[in-house]
Amino acid sequence: MTQRNGASPPDVIEGRINAAEQIPPLDLQTMFRVVWHGKWLIIGATLLMVTLAGFYAFRVVPPQYAATATLKMAHPTPGAGVSLPADASDIALNTKVAQVTSDPVLTNVITDLNLLADAEFNRYLSTPGPFAIRTLRTQLRHLLAGTSEQAPDADAIREKTIQNLRSALSVTRQPDTYNLHITARSGDPQKAARLANATAAQFLNHSNALHMDATVKAETWLQSRVNELREQLETENMQAAALIATAQLQEGSGLDTLSAQVLAADQDLIAIRNALATREVAPQNSSVRDAAEIAQMRNRVAELAALKERLSAQLSAQSAGLAQLHQIQLQAEATRQLYQTFLAGLHENRMQQGLNTPNTAQFTPATDGSFVGPRKILILMIAIMSGAMAGILAVIILHNTRKGAVDARSLRDATGRPVFAQLSTGAIRCLRKGRRAFPLPSQSALSVAGRNLLTALVLRSQEGTAQVVLSTSSVAAEGKSQQAIALAHAWAKTGKRVVLIAADGGDTLLRSVIGPVVFQAAREGWSSEAPKAHDAGLGADILVVPDRGDDQVAITFETVSETLQDLRKIYDHIVIDGPPVLHDPDALVFAHHADAIIYAVRWSKTPLSIVQRGLEILGDIGSPASGLVLTKVNLRKMRKLSDDPCIAAIQTIQAI
Repeated sequence: MTQRNGASPPDVIEGRINAAEQIPPLDLQTMFRVVWHGKWLIIGATLLMVTLAGFYAFRVVPPQYAATATLKMAHPTPGAGVSLPADASDIALNTKVAQVTSDPVLTNVITDLNLLADAEFNRYLSTPGPFAIRTLRTQLRHLLAGTSEQAPDADAIREKTIQNLRSALSVTRQPDTYNLHITARSGDPQKAARLANATAAQFLNHSNALHMDATVKAETWLQSRVNELREQLETENMQAAALIATAQLQEGSGLDTLSAQVLAADQDLIAIRNALATREVAPQNSSVRDAAEIAQMRNRVAELAALKERLSAQLSAQSAGLAQLHQIQLQAEATRQLYQTFLAGLHENRMQQGLNTPNTAQFTPATDGSFVGPRKILILMIAIMSGAMAGILAVIILHNTRKGAVDARSLRDATGRPVFAQLSTGAIRCLRKGRRAFPLPSQSALSVAGRNLLTALVLRSQEGTAQVVLSTSSVAAEGKSQQAIALAHAWAKTGKRVVLIAADGGDTLLRSVIGPVVFQAAREGWSSEAPKAHDAGLGADILVVPDRGDDQVAITFETVSETLQDLRKIYDHIVIDGPPVLHDPDALVFAHHADAIIYAVRWSKTPLSIVQRGLEILGDIGSPASGLVLTKVNLRKMRKLSDDPCIAAIQTIQAI
């Protein structure tokens, strides 16, 4: 049996630590730079939100005014004969708050102010537009419920008006007081005051009516109970008097005397019976005299027994009558106490009616309403914060979802290939001016870019300068023609014999640069023997490869190879403006015969996945790209988006 050791070897622990994914630190400087570079987007989003919020606050939402009426709940001071009402409790006061906006009160307010004729509360009086929020909400509700809109009846209109009025009212209770604040909102300051005052007045009337109704009902019930108890008490007293009269009840000493008589009769009976028994067993009882005495004693026994029985019956009757009398008296006493309690409650209720008379001056009327909404400054502040947050979020999303390369370092890291040069939008802009751009000044952006590209090719080539150079890209409009023109112009300015081959029939840039006459002359021959069109401004000959659909000359692998072999003998350098790798298979034919391949990548536009796919295709045929050129670079934006401002600030030459 082997024992398992819980400790891990040091190399295993170190391997786990090295394999663990380390969380990169939060780069606040980069985050701030990304946000700062997107400041115009953030400002635009903020201005848009402020504009919409301002239009909503100043033009869409009508102004609202609020007026407050203070309702003072009356409360008596506890004293003799007066107890605190139920209003003294928080529960009762909160109940009053809820009763202010109850249906009976609001119904009276609607009737008093004729709100059914007011379009602010009876919205059925106004017809909304077909694109109004109210119309769209109603249509959506009917669509989800599967119902159709029907004309409302009087009850539905009244109910909706009550709901609208309730939404315009708010009731609050001031802590530790008996004051209720009734606040009404309306588009008219005077109407807001009328609503608050009418609600307070109708609530007081409703409360007083309820109180009076409850008081009357309480008095009626108490009066009926008092009458019932009075009659019951009288009946019980009459029962007690009748029982005393009919049973001739004796209370106290009379009942004790009767009990003593029963006891004495019992003792006499026992004594005479004992004497009789003694005389009857005596031996000398045979005489007539003895017989007469015995008979007399027997008569006495019978008399005493009858007396005892009569007295016992009388005692039992007196005891039962007294018990019944005591029961009636106890019940009468209980009835008397209950009667006195209800009688006192009746008197107290009548006293409360006198103290709690309706008081119409229990509230402080509201004055004209003050402006409470819309809170325009708050809306604008929220709009500013929302717009800024939306702009920042958009900047972050754009930054994280950007698929193209924003600087030479990111392109090199993604592809593993060197970046020869960066061709800015300023360098490309001069080509759009036509023939007036040539010959280019030596310090122009395109000349500098051409020299950088030429230097990179020289440093890249280990056996001398490349003679046949292919300029291509992944897709169209990547700037490959611009870099081909720049490279041909740079070689021509060094005194070399250069020919520029336009092999991409879909690219019209070369035609616009050299002019349609020269371009048409260059199309007339696709061979080394054919006369070449020469562009004096560019300083190079021009040769145009016919399209696939052109029947003049067939473009095959052999013709390209033969033509390039012949051109190598005539020219020092051959620059081919080839088609995109992913669009035209002819690009692979030219790539196979090229000494170097410069690959154009459009700055911040071309997805790196497409660039990698094009480079993989070139690598599969054994003709990898010599280097990349970042074209159509916006230097100002590059300094903002690049992770390394030092690299983005200048055009760099990178070579292996």
